[in-house]
Amino acid sequence: MRGGIRGRQGRLGYLGELRRTPLGKSGSAEPDGKGVSMEQTKNKGCVLGKRRKKSANEIVFMIALMAIPVLHFCVFWLFVNFDSILLSFKRFDMLSGEWKWAGFANYKELYTAFVKPNSVLPRAVWNSFTVFLWNDFVILPISLFCAYMLYKKIPLNNLYKVIFFLPSIISVTVLTLSYSYMLNNFIPELFANLGLEKLVPFDGYFADPKTAWWTILFYGLWSGIGGNIVLMSGAMARIPAEVLEAGKLDGLGLMGELWYVVIPLIGSTLATLLLMGTAVIFSYFLQPKLLLGDAAASAKGYTIALYIVTNVRDNGTPQMAMGASIGVLCALLGTPIVLIVRKVLDKAFPVYEY
Repeated sequence: MRGGIRGRQGRLGYLGELRRTPLGKSGSAEPDGKGVSMEQTKNKGCVLGKRRKKSANEIVFMIALMAIPVLHFCVFWLFVNFDSILLSFKRFDMLSGEWKWAGFANYKELYTAFVKPNSVLPRAVWNSFTVFLWNDFVILPISLFCAYMLYKKIPLNNLYKVIFFLPSIISVTVLTLSYSYMLNNFIPELFANLGLEKLVPFDGYFADPKTAWWTILFYGLWSGIGGNIVLMSGAMARIPAEVLEAGKLDGLGLMGELWYVVIPLIGSTLATLLLMGTAVIFSYFLQPKLLLGDAAASAKGYTIALYIVTNVRDNGTPQMAMGASIGVLCALLGTPIVLIVRKVLDKAFPVYEY
């Protein structure tokens, strides 16, 4: 009994050493004076029971809390992706109406489509990587500079906040229609009034292959800069004033403070945005679809994701296997790319505690 109680004492920490009391002597203790009354033992036992009950409730709560993400992972990630992998090795038989095993036939057809002259697939891959480069090396630096200027409270600070944040809080549909109207109506009329009609393509900015993709990229800049500024501004607001004062005492100007103080201290936020920008390589399709519509192919506005969606929509069930094959290849290529970028970002932006 004594050994067992000592074991519990080491684990629970709040129980004193109990000594076995003879039956019928509830208030007595053993001669060494270290005994505890039965009433005290009972009270401490109740406390121990409540602690154990609370601990059990916490365990049940944690299990229930984890059940939802685990279920989501199993159903929407493991099951769906495993089914897509199997689908990439099958072909739909139009005569029997069944899926039949085809081996690597879909991947061979995909390679043929990639190397075929005038194929839109190479252009789709290139466009997807340009979106990544545009997001991480154009939009993000501009967002960082604008967020820093707002953080330093430049003149007309509140007006600039409204201008930057407005596209981020408007519906995507409304934003797309506004952007389309601006490029299809407002700007051509403005150039016509200024005698600059030659700057407007004959088929419009969205249909001309020379300008269509640039309109998509500038739409991303216009609509995406506000969300980046919100995240960066929140990170900058947590920088201690003492750190900035120390930088001023060392003779740092605005750009020196931004480079040597602000960027290192908000590195985790920048790393997150850079990593999210990497992921768009394989998921960017909504903007070109909404802006270019069915003219995406002729205007060279395809991305990898838009190519998959368009192929399945136009050709129906038989092309689902081809879409699955592209998805598997994207996963095989995207996983090491994201891991490498994450490794580089971890070294470039160490976490500072302040």
